[in-house]
Amino acid sequence: MTRNGVALKESFKGKRVTVVGMGASGMAAASLLVREGADVLVVDDRQKTVPSSLSHLSQGGEGLGTVHFRLGGRREEDLLSSECVVLSPGVPLKTLPLKELQARRIPIIGEIELASAFLSALSAPIIAITGTNGKSTTTTLVGEILKGWGWKVFVGGNLGTPLSEAVTGTWDFIVAELSSFQLETIQTFRPRIAALLNVTPDHLDRYPDFQSYQAAKWRLFENQSEGDYAVLNQDDPATMPPALKGSAVSFSRLAIPKRGVYLHWREGEIVSNLWGEAEPIVRVEFLKIKGSHNIENAMAAIAVTLLCGCSAEGIRQALMNFKGLPHRMELVREVRGVKYINDSKGTNVGAVIKSIEGLAVPVILIAGGKDKESDFTPMRELILKKVKRLILLGEAQEKIARCFSDHPAVERVGSMEQAVERAAASAAAGEIVLLSPGCASFDMFRDYRHRGEVFRQAVEGLPS
Repeated sequence: MTRNGVALKESFKGKRVTVVGMGASGMAAASLLVREGADVLVVDDRQKTVPSSLSHLSQGGEGLGTVHFRLGGRREEDLLSSECVVLSPGVPLKTLPLKELQARRIPIIGEIELASAFLSALSAPIIAITGTNGKSTTTTLVGEILKGWGWKVFVGGNLGTPLSEAVTGTWDFIVAELSSFQLETIQTFRPRIAALLNVTPDHLDRYPDFQSYQAAKWRLFENQSEGDYAVLNQDDPATMPPALKGSAVSFSRLAIPKRGVYLHWREGEIVSNLWGEAEPIVRVEFLKIKGSHNIENAMAAIAVTLLCGCSAEGIRQALMNFKGLPHRMELVREVRGVKYINDSKGTNVGAVIKSIEGLAVPVILIAGGKDKESDFTPMRELILKKVKRLILLGEAQEKIARCFSDHPAVERVGSMEQAVERAAASAAAGEIVLLSPGCASFDMFRDYRHRGEVFRQAVEGLPS
């Protein structure tokens, strides 16, 4: 294997490749490898059903490689006998025999690196967006603005559609949301525009400390060079890597950046000075997505799309039409003057803080779930000030309860249905019931989407 995308593509023909993990990215990687003539072994510790999209490839065919599956257990020899390992983002690197793989010079890459080796031969610029919070909203918004200009745009990555699926298309732009897990295994991945929205403590059940998590995020910029752009949050010093090879562009709610996008508080307007003179883009009151975090998401999207050549007017129209994504500060229903908001995607402390900051009325907060070794104390001041009742569920409920032992109204429940029922009983007209868990969902739900849907169903079941 080489660091040249075309050479890497050729090197897969007839090669033995082990794909670790049978999630969406693993399956997309396996499909791409088989199409390119590799002999693929997919391994997963869980017993899973082979998707029909891959089962028909297992016999191979003219020009195709082969694919086999070993499920319900992973063997070390499956990795050490391969010529390349493609690691799914949900599988930590530390679970692999790293020393043995290194000794045999067997490369370990992720699906993002694999896809980028093929995409590098295309002319479409890659826009990559990461951050602890807001990356799905910003990625989607960038895609909508670019599509509004009539460009053909691939939008995917961690957002849902694996990057490997972009390989067979013809695109004007490729917009990819990336997680820290995906960035751990890049080697040559180089985005034309890379945006880091924010970095707050998260996934500390996977990383030994915050600095390690932060360093994984910073990898987004490591292969950029002169002529590329790095879009950074000027208000969050944690987004600033020690060195940048590309040109820095900033966004800020609190100050005017040297070059970038900012919030003019007095005028209530988002403004750009990217090309020199200040240029108004959109008034905040016209945004359908609300809250300080969404102002930041909008500013990041503006900076990215201005760099792509979009006009202020085109960006303005797309921003005014964008309604946001499900499970992200989504108004589910208003019952007897009480608004029920689904923020199931709020899976870490920083996200909860941003969500509550944007609310001006008393809040009944439903929180808890699977702990990611989080420190909940940064929420204390805000919750003690704004949260009327704190309703806790899931594995982390006792840890959170201890953190808020001096709150006047903390309640533990055993199910989402009970949480909604208790919230409805204590909420008064003009108040908000907010699901913003600050935790992962896997203790009680399949994922954050499932958690949000259960919340929605419970809210829809409340009597009018």
